[in-house]
Amino acid sequence: MANQRQYLEWHGQQWRVRVKVPARVRDLIGRGKLTHPLHTADLKDADARKWPVVSRLKGVITAAEKVLATNDPVEAEALRHRLSMDDEGTQYAINLRAHELEETKGLDTAKAFFALASGQVTPLDHHATEFLKHQGYRMKSEGDFRRVLSWLGDWLRDSQLPVALEAVRRVNAGKFLSESLIVGRSRQKATAYLGFIRQYWTWLLDKGHLPSGENPWDGQKLPAERRQARGAETDRGKRPFTDAEMVKLLNGDGGPLLNDLMPVGALSGMRIEEICQLQVSDCREGTFKVWAGKSDSARRAVPIHSGLVEIVKRRTAGKKDGDYLFDELPPIPQSRETRSDPAAKQFTRYRRKVGVDERPNDKAKSNVDFHSFRRWFIRKARDAMLAGAEGFDEWTIAWVVGHTDSERAKSLDLSQHGYAGQDPEKAKRALVEAVKLPTADHQPH
Repeated sequence: MANQRQYLEWHGQQWRVRVKVPARVRDLIGRGKLTHPLHTADLKDADARKWPVVSRLKGVITAAEKVLATNDPVEAEALRHRLSMDDEGTQYAINLRAHELEETKGLDTAKAFFALASGQVTPLDHHATEFLKHQGYRMKSEGDFRRVLSWLGDWLRDSQLPVALEAVRRVNAGKFLSESLIVGRSRQKATAYLGFIRQYWTWLLDKGHLPSGENPWDGQKLPAERRQARGAETDRGKRPFTDAEMVKLLNGDGGPLLNDLMPVGALSGMRIEEICQLQVSDCREGTFKVWAGKSDSARRAVPIHSGLVEIVKRRTAGKKDGDYLFDELPPIPQSRETRSDPAAKQFTRYRRKVGVDERPNDKAKSNVDFHSFRRWFIRKARDAMLAGAEGFDEWTIAWVVGHTDSERAKSLDLSQHGYAGQDPEKAKRALVEAVKLPTADHQPH
């Protein structure tokens, strides 16, 4: 009964939908709640009818939040008009303002304003937040979705098209794939990004946010990969750092943040976002506790390497449990979802500065990045095991770095579960301590 009554209230001998308006947008919407009659006195019937109405009313709230978030004053003004389209005189005001904009900012700006204000077009990301709530993506996937939607918006803008849902016809979707999405990215990565856009349009159509019809992304195929020319450089893709590159990176001065962040990445095998999410309470009793990440397997405890004890001690001294280990990173703005972005960008600049880079055939993205510390850690743990290090096996490596079952299956025979057993602390610590940072005097030739 309680679930049936969600979003419902009894009014005037019938049920109606009631959605509370958040305080931050009440002034824009002009009321504290949004309501709509369902024209039925039967609770079960009202419960079945309410969801499309709830979705539409929540769309009004999302539109108001979009007004607050945009940095474009013309777009904000258009969205305000759109919020009050039911008010008398709004259409006249939109027409009048469009004529003023044509005189002051040109015809293109006036057309874009009119289309948005009158509801003829919908901003590309207008329903993105609602979609993400529905999908329940993990942090990494949510970031990938917002990233590819941003790339689509940039392409539409560069192609002199409205950055709007209605502008994405099938022909434009195909051009975006060949002219933008596949450029500088592997086919595997581009396919994953295409999947996010396709899911977004499927949801938009299912929820009635777009006229019923064909999903412009369905059946779209990425262009075939070109064969490399005879004289092209060999490109083996993403890889670990070499020991020589490790020495360059760790012996240089990347500043207080990177000088601590790089060793933690190298001697723990953690992903950069996992490191940047660590709080003081996660660094106790000799382990890093990772609570969330790329997959369920990412939730784990990683022994703190003896080479990191001083860094952890210094960075936790005098801090509260809820303080971040790397507290110099700024708060996460609305424009992104991950805390590690500024650190990753700073590392990229530093890496290039010290000459650690690899871009065969002038590819857009380097084959080495911060994730190469994780790859290096895994390689060194494997090499130590093959050289006779005792106390851990292949399964320990998978548990320490938080690999998913599918990632384990790629390299492990699931029937050969070794003596390390189910993730024993002793085995994990033996593995971590087997990894040693290279020095300038002791690099393999």
